[in-house]
Amino acid sequence: MKKLILSVVVSLFAAASLAAQTHTAVPLDDPIYTVIEQAQLKGLCPVLSEAKPYSQYKIKEIINTILSAEAELPWAALTAAERAILQQALASFENEEGWSWLKGETYQQHTTKSGITMTFNAGVSWQSEASVSYEFQDKDFVWGTDNWGLAFVSGDMGPAFSWNFSAGGGLMRSPREYLGTAYPFYEGFENGDIDLLRKDQNVPYEVYCEPLAFFPYTYQKHWDGSIFKGDSLGSSGFFEWPQGIAFGYQMNGEMAASFLDNAIFVRAGRLQRDWASGTTGSSLVLNAAARPFFGVETNFEPFSWLRMSALTGILEYYNTKGISVSSATFQNAFAIGMAEANYRNFVHFSFGSSAVFPKRFELGYSFPLLSRFFYQNNVGDFDNLAMFATLILQYPGIGKIWGSAYVDEMDLTSPEFFNQDRNMFAVQVGASAALPIPKLAFSNFTLQYTKIEPYVYTHQLVKTPWYEAWMEESYTNNGVSLGYYLPPNSDELKVRFESSVLGGGVIRFHAQYQMVRHGAEYGSRAVDGSGLNAYLDTTGRSDKEGKPMLWKHFLHDGAYQWQHIFKIGGEYNMEGINIPVKLFCDLGVVYSYFTDVDGKPNSAQHLPIHKINTSEYPTQTRFIATVGFKLYP
Repeated sequence: MKKLILSVVVSLFAAASLAAQTHTAVPLDDPIYTVIEQAQLKGLCPVLSEAKPYSQYKIKEIINTILSAEAELPWAALTAAERAILQQALASFENEEGWSWLKGETYQQHTTKSGITMTFNAGVSWQSEASVSYEFQDKDFVWGTDNWGLAFVSGDMGPAFSWNFSAGGGLMRSPREYLGTAYPFYEGFENGDIDLLRKDQNVPYEVYCEPLAFFPYTYQKHWDGSIFKGDSLGSSGFFEWPQGIAFGYQMNGEMAASFLDNAIFVRAGRLQRDWASGTTGSSLVLNAAARPFFGVETNFEPFSWLRMSALTGILEYYNTKGISVSSATFQNAFAIGMAEANYRNFVHFSFGSSAVFPKRFELGYSFPLLSRFFYQNNVGDFDNLAMFATLILQYPGIGKIWGSAYVDEMDLTSPEFFNQDRNMFAVQVGASAALPIPKLAFSNFTLQYTKIEPYVYTHQLVKTPWYEAWMEESYTNNGVSLGYYLPPNSDELKVRFESSVLGGGVIRFHAQYQMVRHGAEYGSRAVDGSGLNAYLDTTGRSDKEGKPMLWKHFLHDGAYQWQHIFKIGGEYNMEGINIPVKLFCDLGVVYSYFTDVDGKPNSAQHLPIHKINTSEYPTQTRFIATVGFKLYP
């Protein structure tokens, strides 16, 4: 009898140890990331990896750590609302067999003869968003919409392997305004000593404003490849932007595996990522606002204070001239490696390098223990290399400060370091504080300043031994920057307050102010290096005596657009009251104007700036309202 009982116990323990653990990613727009960051500020969980997204297994592990740590740290105790929000989030990852009307999915589980648990999920979701803008000066009313239906299947195969596939279609409309033309190469290019092949490629391109119906720098492309106009679905043509009603599709998927109690994590898939950021969505290197691409990543954590991550993937071209023509000069791969170290909950430091390179079988860029920046010296200078670092200082219960830097190219011997276009870098400083406000949950205040220098995220055309054409190597994917969402030659001051309250569901709200300044990419007073399509050619950076030819002087070298963006908004997730709907909205005002200088643009002289208002560079005030809902959030 004792042997039988022992056998049953051992069998149950073995089955439990082989239970499925979902390792698929939690999307970056899930509010749980903000919740976790606020708990981290309180010291309720250790400093977390800067390689996101996290897996469902990792998120559950973090939430359980927070809930258990609270009992040991009474000075960092959670409010009743905060505890309930965490418990609701934890419950949302649990499944029961059969169809769930609350989740819009079905879940099945079975155990094999060897005791391994296998699971299967299938479900649907729908999101609709409508946004309107009214411009007061011209009395111009614009509307836009973004609607997507998605279906997914996913599952676990034992405790270490998970998979997920999703696909869907969308209907969208997002009008933009044509502003003018710009040239890839800087003003005065024709006078440079550059070969005729590249002169022939200095063809003007069209410049458009940010989508008019939405808040600046918030609208994201959710479609893959091309889109199709509503009145030409049967045609074989393509369209790059939904100026009118258009249809599109998207497909994403991943396979993920975890080993040695999550000390080694491997993922292959097409999804959005956020790496090397002081707070989610602030990365200068690989931002959550970037378009997804397929890649294989590994995360290695030999100690609690040391992590190493690597990612290699294939970037996607921007379809502007047809599938064959547009892709012919953009055949790039992407690799990034990052090391992280932290001292308890007080200091966190990360650094690494990245590479955009014409496709080839280059194993060194995929190896996590090599610097991509220095490895290039071993294989030839054909690639777009960058280095980056982030330092976070935190005092649990109070807040944190951070600084990040992204270095594209620098000439450290330059006597005029900050005034030369060839010194291309981006910097960011920020501070975030936890606010203990009674009756509110996870309240915080963030102040952040970001500066993107001219030509950052761009790259000159490159001639390689394995391609006949001149190849583009900009730091972009599907026409969108891989790094920060601002264009080159910009800066941003952002102030944001956000909080939550529990009342028949989770209500989250925020108030935000942004000041964005950006050099004009078009027109008579355009500033070189202000767009992702710009090229800073290597042969035109110095004259015959080696003296710099191209100078920059932020705000003092041409026309600059100033945007003051005020908005308030929130979301109401009603899953807590058994209604599978999330409502969201944003309301605000955008005040935009231009400044210019007296004298010749593109000079390094300190010239006074003054506000202008012309048909080319007008002053505008817009009221914007965005509302939407998500079914089965």
